[in-house]
Amino acid sequence: MNNAFAKPQLQSKIGILVIFTSSFYKVLKAVLISFAYLLFSSNAKAKLYILLGFGVVGLLSLIYSFFYYKKFKFHIDYEQKEFVLQKGVFSTEFINIPFDKIQQVYFKRSIIQRVINVYEVAIDTAGSSQKEVTIKALSKEKADALRSILMDLAAEETTDEIENNVEVETDAVHTSKSKKKSVEWKHQLSIFDLLKLGLTSNYLRGIWLIFLFFGTIMNELNQLKIENTYVEDSANYLAENFSDSSGIILVAFAALIFTFLVGIVISTIEIFIKYFNLTLTQTTSSLDLEMGLKTNTRTSLKPRRVQLLRLSTNPIQKRLDLYEAEVSLASSADNIQAQKGKIKIPGLAKEKLQKIKTFLYNRAEETSEAIKPHRLLIFRRVMLSLIPVVIAFIPVIIFSWYEWQIIAPTALIYVAVSMLLNKKYYDSIAIEFTENFIIKKQGIWNQETQILELYKLQSVTVKQPLWFKKRKLYNLEFHTAGGDLSFPLVHEEVLKNLNYSFYKIETSTKAWM
Repeated sequence: MNNAFAKPQLQSKIGILVIFTSSFYKVLKAVLISFAYLLFSSNAKAKLYILLGFGVVGLLSLIYSFFYYKKFKFHIDYEQKEFVLQKGVFSTEFINIPFDKIQQVYFKRSIIQRVINVYEVAIDTAGSSQKEVTIKALSKEKADALRSILMDLAAEETTDEIENNVEVETDAVHTSKSKKKSVEWKHQLSIFDLLKLGLTSNYLRGIWLIFLFFGTIMNELNQLKIENTYVEDSANYLAENFSDSSGIILVAFAALIFTFLVGIVISTIEIFIKYFNLTLTQTTSSLDLEMGLKTNTRTSLKPRRVQLLRLSTNPIQKRLDLYEAEVSLASSADNIQAQKGKIKIPGLAKEKLQKIKTFLYNRAEETSEAIKPHRLLIFRRVMLSLIPVVIAFIPVIIFSWYEWQIIAPTALIYVAVSMLLNKKYYDSIAIEFTENFIIKKQGIWNQETQILELYKLQSVTVKQPLWFKKRKLYNLEFHTAGGDLSFPLVHEEVLKNLNYSFYKIETSTKAWM
């Protein structure tokens, strides 16, 4: 291998624009609402100050961007076996990343980066609290070269480690480094596929975003002391025209339907932006993924680095042959980093899903006897679901509001639905201990399967709350470098299965990443 990037490198000169845009946007975002309020005011002097403020902020951001660009340097230290990056304007920071700590190297491109034709290279590390390292502006040639070299160096270090531990993997997937990549199959989401995904997923998230949006707007209006006469007039109109209980129910139902429909629209737009032009390509050594409209991301998934695999669908998506795979890679314990280590691949046909499983695990699918949790789980979940009912009755008792014709039927329906849903959840949840895997299945609407390879298991936590001791019940947590898999209320007989799990952990010399 040549010594490319051995000397300190600068980013592309056009990268100053990317740095400027990023820093300027951060400042504007912090004061945007105040600026907007003043901008629409009738005070001409205030508007002038706003324009001057924009100019000063822009000039300072440009100066900062220039010095940040000049001091931002990176290189590969082949002797010390690490990637070195220096940055900072007022103080210089050095970041050293050993080759064996490099989890993945991938590309991200914002709209601005695509317009000026530069690539942002992100280097993700495993097992540290350090956030990903990014180089915001490189040409395509430099970005491809840097990514290829760093991934090869990381693979070499891991291979050396495996060889030193005696065991050498012989399957073609892991040892085909010398072979040229060839495309095995490709999966691409069409506009129609994105529309189907948007209409069949994330309803609740869309609804939550609506409430969050209106809550934020109302809070900002209150802080700016703007009189919201429209809301007050609307409330008075509803009170005058829908004072009886049937009118209230009708308005509530209409509002619910409207919110649900808007939630679907929001979900569809979000999915379209996030997964636009999603292309998944399997080569001889990796799964290459590219997606995104606002921010275009390109990454490669190596089987060895996959810690957990989650497969999910719902009844509607199942009829449309749509499945989602979520791959959890090794990450730090930091929650933000853990989320970055989860890569979702939606819109997969069942055939493609099976190909992904075969590629990642390189062995036939295994099954064993499904283990169910204790039936006490139903009771526990029902009791927890009754907490909102109890909370709802507190103001009724305190303020003596006795609208029983509304409260009583609603409470009974809620309890009945809760019991039914929790029974269905209990029927769906199970865990399997096979020769090489731990497999967990669950889900009422979203049916999901989690798959964990035994040799990637780092530890197991067995918990027994005081009230479980009489029944000899335990909660289990299986820990990996990419996240945890938990299972509730198992009998002590199940713990015997853990002995084999511990044995696989202790005897395996395979690299877990």
